[in-house]
Parts: sequence; structure tokens; C-alpha cells
Amino acid sequence: MNEQDFSQNNMPQNAAISGNDTSGFAPYQEEPRVLKHSGPGIASFVISIVTLAGYIVSFIVAGTLIAPVLNETDVLKGESGGAFLFLGLAILALAALNVIGVVVGIIGLALRGRRKVFGIIGTIINGLILLLFLLLFAVVLMSAGSL
Repeated sequence: MNEQDFSQNNMPQNAAISGNDTSGFAPYQEEPRVLKHSGPGIASFVISIVTLAGYIVSFIVAGTLIAPVLNETDVLKGESGGAFLFLGLAILALAALNVIGVVVGIIGLALRGRRKVFGIIGTIINGLILLLFLLLFAVVLMSAGSL
């Protein structure tokens, strides 16, 4: 036997069509595997968008609650405590939601075989919001003379 006995030219036609060809040639192109987005990554991104909207709404609501209590000289009267309580509790709740968003985003980044776009975006946005919250908290404490 020589090499010509095993060439593809001598192979029967039905063997190449039936897929019994072991030469490495596939008659059909294999489709690349499409990765799905990670569920925790999407959840982290949604949490970041919800908290951004929550911060905007809470500052608008607190501003509308404080506006009628201001004097003509822009000095607060004594009835503004409820507005500041609302703003403080809303910011603390949204900051806790941001912490959850960072954790869920990191979980989304750790999953194998999934796209990581939403996990990256959600983790970055939640982390930046937490960083800004901590900086705001530090500035308020420094202006009050606590640090």
C-alpha cells in the first residue's frame, strides 16, 4: 500500500458526505459559542441605576420639604427636622443597596463562561457611589470638627 491508496480522491463519495471522514475536515462550520450575560452582573447594573435614581429623587424630595421651611433670609426654621431625617435615612438605605450591588457585581465577575460587561459596569458605578458617599461623610465630619 502506498499513500495514494489513502488519498481523498480514492475515497467513496458517500463517506465524505456521511461524516465518516477522519482527515480533520468538517463539512459544516462550527458556530462559535455565544456567552450569556451573568445574572448577578445584570442585577448589579440594575441596582446601580436604581440607586442613582434614588439619590436624585431623595435630594429633590428633601429639597421640596425644606424649601417651605426657609425664612426670607435662607435660615432654617425649627420644623425642618423631618426633611433631614428623610434625607439621612434615604441616603443610608441607598448606600446599603450600593454595598449589596458591589457584592453582587463581584459575584457576577467571578462566574466563568459568562459575559462580564454588566458586572464590570455595575461594580464600578456602585463602587464610585460608595466612594462619593464616604467622601461626603468625611467632609461633613471634618466640617463639624469630629475628625
